[in-house]
Amino acid sequence: MDLLLETGRQWLANMQTDLTRYALFATGVWLILWVALAVVLRGRKIRADTPPAQQLWLEFFVSLRSIAIFSTIGLATFMLERFGLLPGPAIAAGWGPAWFWASLVLMIVGHDAYFYWAHRLMHHPRLFRVFHRRHHKSMNPSPFTAYSFDLGEAAIMASFVPLWLILVPTPWGVSGLFMLHQIVRNTLGHSGYELMPARADGRPMFDFLTTTTHHDLHHAQAGWNYGLYFTFWDRLMGTEHPEYRERFAAAVRKPLHAGKGQVSAAPALTAMVAALAVLAFTPGAARAQTQTLSGEWATPGLGAIVRFEPCPGPAHATCGRLTWAWDEADLPHLRVGELMVEGLVWRDDAWRDGRLKNPEDGRIYRGSIRFEGNLLRLRGCAGPFCQEQTWRRLSSIPRPS
Repeated sequence: MDLLLETGRQWLANMQTDLTRYALFATGVWLILWVALAVVLRGRKIRADTPPAQQLWLEFFVSLRSIAIFSTIGLATFMLERFGLLPGPAIAAGWGPAWFWASLVLMIVGHDAYFYWAHRLMHHPRLFRVFHRRHHKSMNPSPFTAYSFDLGEAAIMASFVPLWLILVPTPWGVSGLFMLHQIVRNTLGHSGYELMPARADGRPMFDFLTTTTHHDLHHAQAGWNYGLYFTFWDRLMGTEHPEYRERFAAAVRKPLHAGKGQVSAAPALTAMVAALAVLAFTPGAARAQTQTLSGEWATPGLGAIVRFEPCPGPAHATCGRLTWAWDEADLPHLRVGELMVEGLVWRDDAWRDGRLKNPEDGRIYRGSIRFEGNLLRLRGCAGPFCQEQTWRRLSSIPRPS
């Protein structure tokens, strides 16, 4: 009975500590960057749009579930020590201050490797929907996204600490500092503001560290930038976004100068000007190409694939047909093969006047679609209520190696 009470008290203590840490830093980063310093830091904001309040509330409540899982796995660590099965912290306590700080560095480096490979594995198509989809529903992240996990992902992330303590003698104080470090880096990485100082050439001051831009690109274009603290795993494995440094330079409002390992923008700029000149002076067919919406596009989280093609009825109108769904049970009001988008017509730099069907509730929205490279920005309205969504060209999504 005493052991049961002790276990319950320990779980509550873990929950209180984890919840306080998350609430303090997630709310603190939000208040400081998004409220108090929003005007001062507007030049460092990575994206023009801001996540809606509904997203922030949902992320917070989902994070409570993740914290409960963290506390439960933390309780397992306590039980291991309680029964004498975790001697490492007691051993490490006698190894002096040099080992204390060395073990902290080792734990951070070890966690970065653990995170990279676990994160990359969760992006495998067979695992993504079960383990990682919840986190990527925050396509435009906020500080509250830090712990917005599916149950499986929360368990995987929480398992690192007990595994590390079993394998490497580490003082308990190091574990506390490690948790402090990870929540600071995690909330800042999802904050939407680029705080890393930049060099004169537009590159990050500490280029071996990940930046907010680095992780923001992962949320925008899943398949790149899996690292948490450091950039070397992404660079070693070829998974760093090819435009990362350019995006960072844009976020800190500095020009990226060509240097070692970089390509000058001049040839690309010349080619772009030439292409625009050809387009401007070529009537008909060339311009019509920019007004053609076709091919296969993936919805957020790779939940479904939609193919755009000419509508069967009106001339010059475009339709989108659902060709694949991860799980048709998630789309009760739409079946594979049905039209999801109907009647889009090119007008004023966008496809407009179309009807977009919401597969979750069957409602029909009047909408428009804007084309941005490999992205489609969809906006649909039913009366005064509007929703926005971003789809990605299927062929541009990197396949797991």
